[in-house]
Amino acid sequence: MHRLSHRALCLTLSLLPALSHADTKRKAEMADNGTPERKDIPEKHKWNTKHLFASDAAWEKERKALTGLFKGVAEFKGKLAKGPEVVKGCLDAYFETRKRLGRLIAYAHRCYDQDTRVAKYQGMKEVIEKIATDFSASSAFIQPELLALPIETLKGMIKEKRFASYDQFLKDILRLKPHILSPSEESLLAASALMRDTGYNVYSSFTGADLKFPTIKDEKGKPVQLTQALFARYRASRDRGVRKAAFDALFTTFGDYKNTLAALLSAQVSANIVYAKARKYRTALEGALDANAIPTSVYHNMVKAVNKHLPTLHRYLKLRQKLLGLKELRYYDMYPPMVAKVELKYPYEEAAKLLTEAMAPLGKDYVAALGKGLDPMSGWIDPFPNKGKRSGAYMDGSAYDVHPYVLGNYLGEYNSLSMLAHEMGHAMHSHLTNQAQPYSKSDYSIFVAEVASTLNEALLMRKMLATVKDPKQKLYLLGEQLEGFRQTLFRQAMFAEFELALYTRAERKEPLTADAISKTYLGLLRKYYGHDQGIVKVDELYAMEWAYIPHFYYDYYVFQYVTGITAATALSELIGKQGEKAATRYLTHLLKAGSSDYPIDLLKRAGVDLKSTKPYDVAMGVFERALGEIEELAKK
Repeated sequence: MHRLSHRALCLTLSLLPALSHADTKRKAEMADNGTPERKDIPEKHKWNTKHLFASDAAWEKERKALTGLFKGVAEFKGKLAKGPEVVKGCLDAYFETRKRLGRLIAYAHRCYDQDTRVAKYQGMKEVIEKIATDFSASSAFIQPELLALPIETLKGMIKEKRFASYDQFLKDILRLKPHILSPSEESLLAASALMRDTGYNVYSSFTGADLKFPTIKDEKGKPVQLTQALFARYRASRDRGVRKAAFDALFTTFGDYKNTLAALLSAQVSANIVYAKARKYRTALEGALDANAIPTSVYHNMVKAVNKHLPTLHRYLKLRQKLLGLKELRYYDMYPPMVAKVELKYPYEEAAKLLTEAMAPLGKDYVAALGKGLDPMSGWIDPFPNKGKRSGAYMDGSAYDVHPYVLGNYLGEYNSLSMLAHEMGHAMHSHLTNQAQPYSKSDYSIFVAEVASTLNEALLMRKMLATVKDPKQKLYLLGEQLEGFRQTLFRQAMFAEFELALYTRAERKEPLTADAISKTYLGLLRKYYGHDQGIVKVDELYAMEWAYIPHFYYDYYVFQYVTGITAATALSELIGKQGEKAATRYLTHLLKAGSSDYPIDLLKRAGVDLKSTKPYDVAMGVFERALGEIEELAKK
């Protein structure tokens, strides 16, 4: 679980890799016997870890050198009251150490992820993560000591030119003053950070390694042992009996352990509430959002806006029923493709060319940098699967002085092309902000991270729909676009509404029993899918889906998928209508801005105000437009 913001109250949690989270949505479904070994992948199609460190020995040398840097930061403890000169020296040492530590982390993770079977890199990864945690604890004195300074002293430093790289950091110190504790309390919270996620860690181990699912029969009647990975495959089966069997087997199994799973989720919720209360927040929602200065009204507006548009979702679901040829739509009918999958193949080189053409509305400089990153010789990207490689896809932009690194499992079809657009959107965000901002302002909140990636997907879809001639291909692409809205906007909004209900119940001191959690989830599931209106029949068994979703352990994380796709869609519409003017505003005030201001304000300057519900109306307009097109095509 990654917390991405530099300015989170526990600052140094963000030393862990700033990975994009698309890997939670895309899993390469590839038989191991058809996947090459790492050594058989051409060198040009591997990212270049030598850009980080020339060798493992060089990495080890730098790791040992960190000891001196840590001591250099620790020497400032108890001295920040001596004046601005000392504060400047402390911040210089602190951020320089962070930057170098981040590069060490990046190397260990890249080497491990390219082949997770190599024990050496597993060890290096664990060592450097422990060092990062130790640094978190040893540098925890900085915030409380700064807060002990007179307010006028802090305000004076913010105005000084020599503190220009740290002005936003210091503004945040002032803003968060009511929530930052004493040095000893901060150190204790930092040291206990790993314990906070015990509920999630146990859940991950239990569901990932110990939980066993029954055997079902595949489309050919062959018995297969169900796993969570195979569930994602069989829930999309064209054979209705297979997908129902997969649903029933998975959720019956979760149901068999519902009390244990409820206890784990309750423990995580309770831990997050305790941490929020320790920092003097009224609610866990307020605590989670305030790290990035996001008003809780943004969350509530999102829930309200999406609920307003549920009739449009229901219209889409009726179309799904029609195209699948079903008399009654059931919840296990959500994942098979509505239209026959068409053969869309893109060799990597063709995909790179297509992506650069699709991003033309963002300007020549953006396209040139994107083309460089996609070039296999750049060292940015590791596109193809190999045995032992981490599944899915992600981007890590934490190596400030180097370049972003993108992991993919490219299979040459449209979903892989879309994956490239998504991850390269993250990469360009990191590349541009690292160029434009000092290291202390180079990070960006996950609240805006998904905007850059999702906007690229929107521009790719626009390009595809404008150029394909075959009605079947267009029908397929529109189906992909609509399903993207259902899963990323509506489904994640339902998750967010469930999470809010969960925490609200816990904060009222009401127990989070398995039955209470399931009742809450089932109510929302039936509301969103129109159970009472006869749109989709949702069986009571599927209330156990809450146990399948790891994101509920992430402390108000999922709503950012909704705000991300909403903001990205609204911005892509602006760029489509206003051209260069809107693109320049987006690049300047968002992609190059890093953490120079709060994410909600950066988005507003880029053209989207998420304090209002207007962006949701714009996004829903795009959804309805695609829905209308596919309804017309379906008539032919």
